[in-house]
Amino acid sequence: MEDNYSHIEESLIYILENIPGPIHTSNEYRTLLENFESQITNHCNCDQICTKSLCICVMNSGGVCYINGKLQYDTDRTHPVFECNSLCPCSIDCGNRIVQKGPVEGLTIARCVETDKMSKGLGIFTSRAISSGTFICEYAGEVITKSEAMKRHSENKKYERMNYIFCLNEHSNGNVTQTFIDPSQFGNIGRYINHSCEPNCQIVPVRVDSLVPKLAIFACEDIPPGAEITFNYGALSNDEGTATEGERKPCLCGAALCSGWMPFQSY
Repeated sequence: MEDNYSHIEESLIYILENIPGPIHTSNEYRTLLENFESQITNHCNCDQICTKSLCICVMNSGGVCYINGKLQYDTDRTHPVFECNSLCPCSIDCGNRIVQKGPVEGLTIARCVETDKMSKGLGIFTSRAISSGTFICEYAGEVITKSEAMKRHSENKKYERMNYIFCLNEHSNGNVTQTFIDPSQFGNIGRYINHSCEPNCQIVPVRVDSLVPKLAIFACEDIPPGAEITFNYGALSNDEGTATEGERKPCLCGAALCSGWMPFQSY
């Protein structure tokens, strides 16, 4: 993986990919660690470059995933995304190896323009034009258990700290699999991406070797040079109505269709 970015804050530790959270003796943590250290055994037998009709990894992703290095959006997508992994004999130049190569070039960390409310703080901007479907970067951090996520969320609220924990909910056969990523202390450039109610990017779970997905951020529209990179932190849910006044945070995205509040969802 090629990643030449770094943090602008010395107190943070830059990581290229997800790492497991702090060691714990609970069964919950043991399950997390087993999944994190797992190796997906399904692999293709393609020669050099994979093709849509022959590659088992592509077929496991629903038959099509990337075309010319760009994610193909499917509003009815029910398949997870599987890239070719370390067991696959195909070349690193195979078209089904995108996220594992690292973030796009031309990203910069800068302070956002202040609104009439207040500044959003730091954000990610692009110095280059980015076409729709391009992989931007991963939202990488510590992979933690639900118990640890709830503990950290409570502490963040108590000490009025920024909460970076991302909860991914994946639905399959009536079951929900949750993945919690926290880049607050260990993370990559993705931790600086702000929320928008009208984002130009979206998160797609992508699996390479491990059962634990990478939170891959893809452009969902053409992005001009100088624009801020944004994604929606989460869809509105029934939890919105149960949030307390202290839990509902005003949204500062400035979008024409801004909901007025940051997304809120309990774990």
